[in-house]
Amino acid sequence: MGIKRESLYRFPWTKTDNPGGWIEVTDECDLFCPGCYRHRLEGHRPLDEVKDDIIACQKLTNCDRMGIAGGEPLIYPHIVEVVDFISKHKMKPMLLTNGEKLTWELATELKKAGLAKFHFHVDSGMKRPGWIGKNESEMNKLRQHFADLVWELGGVQCGYNVTVFPSTSRYLPDVVEWCRKNIHKVHHISLVAFRSIPLTEEIEYMVNRRKIDASSFQHSTSDFEKISLSTNKMFEILEDHFSDYQPCAYLSGTAAPMTYKFLITINVGSKGKMYGILGSKTVELVQIFYHLFKGRYFEFLKNPVAGKKLFLLSIFDRKLKKAFSNFIKASIKNPLRLFDKIYTQSISLQQPNELIKGETNLCDSCVNMMVYKGELINSCRLDEYRMFGGPVTAVLLENEKPTILHVERKY
Repeated sequence: MGIKRESLYRFPWTKTDNPGGWIEVTDECDLFCPGCYRHRLEGHRPLDEVKDDIIACQKLTNCDRMGIAGGEPLIYPHIVEVVDFISKHKMKPMLLTNGEKLTWELATELKKAGLAKFHFHVDSGMKRPGWIGKNESEMNKLRQHFADLVWELGGVQCGYNVTVFPSTSRYLPDVVEWCRKNIHKVHHISLVAFRSIPLTEEIEYMVNRRKIDASSFQHSTSDFEKISLSTNKMFEILEDHFSDYQPCAYLSGTAAPMTYKFLITINVGSKGKMYGILGSKTVELVQIFYHLFKGRYFEFLKNPVAGKKLFLLSIFDRKLKKAFSNFIKASIKNPLRLFDKIYTQSISLQQPNELIKGETNLCDSCVNMMVYKGELINSCRLDEYRMFGGPVTAVLLENEKPTILHVERKY
């Protein structure tokens, strides 16, 4: 069937009217992940600076949720205070973590502070003790552990990031199948194509008209096959496996508008039962009405239980109408299904920034903008600023050879 762009909803977000904000509290981490673009340069940030940047980001982006990242935020000594601060300023705190330092006691503290969502980074490429050598399907056991913990905690959502390589893309159906079976526990999963800075003799990298040594970035590579996976390819793999797998919304690229930087599918189901997906009209209506009443857009709702009222929108949405029909059929076969809670679950295929014909292709209306020294920047480019003082640009080789900049790195 393929992707029909005309049937998708392009999220209406802009740089300054955006559902997502981003704050990084530390660049220290207890694991190492291939493709990580965060270098250990500064350590833990002062709490007052973190709070100032949160408020500045909220004012500049009009964000509904604030992603807390690093480094590993769970090792930041003031992480509970940060969550509390974000919650008290009427944003949804979302914690991006590898989960290694998560204990029941800390999870309870974070919940009391107002945490809205755990977003766990779990994939087979991580150098995680006890899991090295496991394939992506086997990593579902660890994902289940975190999902069960958050479910028992209650009142906090659970999501995942999975970095996908061409060599691991064949496991995508297993990961999504696990996710669908846990629709009541897992509310989102991001399948992120691996990207890095390509090293080639054909391109020089510049910052403020000065050449830099791009090999200084730990996520640079000369293996272009590793960075070849796209959202389109991931979609093809999943479409071949799931007959009902279809996206409903997207964000495109800045340099290549026809690329899908975010490609979103939203499942509808109850515990142990999938009914179908949402269509673009439902997503559009919900975004519009949320903005109408809240004055901002959203990335996820506070309560993942959509409820049967969601089916009222089926009069506008053929795909949701089909899901409603499947729910009715299931309820006729088993009347107890009428009492099931109805959940939505989003699956996001992501294609991070990349070079296309020498131009950086960023996410148009990026949901992870952050403040750095008073300036609003893409969070994925933070270390370009920290290491070299500005965004890196790629240029063709010239006769003039500028001075190469180097950077001191702390490990």
